[in-house]
Amino acid sequence: MLAARPIAAHPAKPILRSLLTASPDRPLPRIAVDTTLAAYLLDPAETRYAIDEVLRRYAQLELPVGNAAPEGQLDLSGDESTVDEGQLAGRRALAVDRLVDPILAALDAQGSRKLHDELETPLVAVLARMEHLGVGVDRAELQGLADRLSAEVVELSAAIQEDAGKEFNVNSTPQLRTILFDELGLEPTKKTKTGYSTDAASLEKLSGQHPIIDHLLRYREVEKLRSTYGEGLLAEVAADGRIHATFNQTVARTGRLSSDAPNLHNIPVRSEMGKEFRKAFVPAEGFELLVADYNQIELRCIAHLAEDPGLIAAFEAGDDIHTATAARIFHVEPGDVTGAQRAKSKMVSYGLAYGMEAYGLATRLNIPRAEAAEILDAYFTAFPAVKAYMERTVAEARERGYTETLFGRRRPIPELASSNRGIKQAGERQAMNAGIQGLAADIFKVALIRLDDALDERRAESRVVLQVHDEVILEVPAAEHDDIGALTLQVMRGAAELRVPLEVNLSFGDSWAAAK
Repeated sequence: MLAARPIAAHPAKPILRSLLTASPDRPLPRIAVDTTLAAYLLDPAETRYAIDEVLRRYAQLELPVGNAAPEGQLDLSGDESTVDEGQLAGRRALAVDRLVDPILAALDAQGSRKLHDELETPLVAVLARMEHLGVGVDRAELQGLADRLSAEVVELSAAIQEDAGKEFNVNSTPQLRTILFDELGLEPTKKTKTGYSTDAASLEKLSGQHPIIDHLLRYREVEKLRSTYGEGLLAEVAADGRIHATFNQTVARTGRLSSDAPNLHNIPVRSEMGKEFRKAFVPAEGFELLVADYNQIELRCIAHLAEDPGLIAAFEAGDDIHTATAARIFHVEPGDVTGAQRAKSKMVSYGLAYGMEAYGLATRLNIPRAEAAEILDAYFTAFPAVKAYMERTVAEARERGYTETLFGRRRPIPELASSNRGIKQAGERQAMNAGIQGLAADIFKVALIRLDDALDERRAESRVVLQVHDEVILEVPAAEHDDIGALTLQVMRGAAELRVPLEVNLSFGDSWAAAK
């Protein structure tokens, strides 16, 4: 019945997941309207997308929860004395029907209908299949990591108490304050309503003053890894030996996908421990993992949006963008750029995608704010079109009240109208990064949809199993190695036409770590 005609749902992905569970080989229905996604596109800053909230907001109707419905409102209760789950489901289905026309009209009025029809709703089936398939894990590898982390937590806890000269609860903030500031006499850096701060930023400023600080910082890092990924990932391994995470389209305001149950997007990228965790992600028997990720997509989006000749030339020439940028910032030849200069240039380039200013750059690089301001000024002197783009974007957002990507994705930024300077500046940073982040998100979604379609058209055994930031992971049988590798490159590179080429890093391996 569902496959016979397009469906409207709120939301659609759980329905598709249940259909895949019941009959994985049947084709999924096409989604005509996902009223949850429509509400998100209309206002991504909203956090409430429950059916009753959306019905009230766009159809001016109330979803009754008891036996009686207000006159003229939805009423499926009949004469029963109690409302059962079937009746509630019926009411919610009727609510979706009542929502379709007004919410589509709102999308049309905002200019977001194409984004809904051609990007967000086609993506639902792709994500549903990813969730249904899950990603394989080596449980023994995960257990070994969890055990190692647990042992290190015990060792660090003992070292901290030895540093303190007494036993105490390392996880107790009041006890830790007493040890650090009263008994050891360390100089506090920040005061909160409840006392001196012992958060990571405050402790890092005390680093080197006493061995207990470094032990504490390491303890917290390891404990978080142990609880979040050591125990957390193990708890999410299903009976089929795979992790079936949920991918969310309505969480990030920029349009980026997010992940939970578990959050696979937060596995550390650059640390050695992050690599250890990625070793535990493995393909099904007879397959290998293909990892494809966009190379510096945010910087390429900046080059395209700002139309900066210097950045465009560097990307077109295939230069190392951070070296090329550093050479222009520090007025040296590319061959004379030092590692430190390249690192600073890299931080500036990526920071711009998030609206980072001198204070943020100074904090990240651990340099004086004045020096950070000089580096930023030098960057904008070298790439003046980037500065002009940032200023133009903020001005337009202030005038319109929202930013808009090339794909038509809007993001309201009411903070720009605030009289509070801090809130207003935060709004300016959001305005700077919304177009860049949003464009990168839209390009990635186009690539995911087209890749899934291409695999389906070829009736390939290869399948998409995971998405993390700008990275897509497939399971590929040996017989399809070359064909699917070439297909993935072609699809991802062709997802959008920018002023600079979209480049993709592609690799294969018998684990996520090996392919990364």
